[in-house]
Amino acid sequence: MRGPRCRATDGDEDGQVALLVLGYAVLALVVVLVVTSASAVHLERKRLWAAADAAAADAADAVDEEVYYGGAGALATGVPLTDAGVRAAVRAHLRATGAGAAFDGLLLGPSTGTPDGRTAQVELVATAQVPVLGLLPGTSVTDGPLRISATSRARTALAPG
Repeated sequence: MRGPRCRATDGDEDGQVALLVLGYAVLALVVVLVVTSASAVHLERKRLWAAADAAAADAADAVDEEVYYGGAGALATGVPLTDAGVRAAVRAHLRATGAGAAFDGLLLGPSTGTPDGRTAQVELVATAQVPVLGLLPGTSVTDGPLRISATSRARTALAPG
């Protein structure tokens, strides 16, 4: 024989499970939107870093002709670089590869140049659009577009002989 069964006699609890399921569905949707937005910004930063890395490698090979032709043995310790030469090489590289048009608001950062005359350092700054998070009411990542930056260094090593 079975024990007595409990039965809800009043309708006060009707619809509570539906409300709980709706709440969890909204929470899951918000998590998906946040992860999607974070992934988009991360991928944009990786693309910007790849562009900075390629520009730094190209700038490291750009010989400053005045320094090169200025004296004997100018290449003995490496490719001579200047800040202006690195900046010009980076701008030329960005134009040649089309990377300048691939990013919103692409700028050369203030540290672009050469810290020691042998190493090319490139800092690129761009604007990343947060695709989904801006659609949610009451959410704000920043007061404006999200700015991302990537810095890369490259040096050409020359061996004597």
